[in-house]
Amino acid sequence: MKRDHVPVPAPSSRFLRVECSECNEVQVVYSHASTHVTCNSCGNALATPTGSTAQIHGTPVDPSASA
Repeated sequence: MKRDHVPVPAPSSRFLRVECSECNEVQVVYSHASTHVTCNSCGNALATPTGSTAQIHGTPVDPSASA
């Protein structure tokens, strides 16, 4: 039986570009990270895991904005 009418659900997780609040370095962070994510240059916390989605401590960068 063909099921063309069944929509495919969109994913609720994504990869985010997060800018560190201390050194302004941009790093890619998973929205549902299960481990602590720290900045590569200064060691500041960028994401802390919670039950489902990670709490983002930096500033999310808009990927469509030109730098």
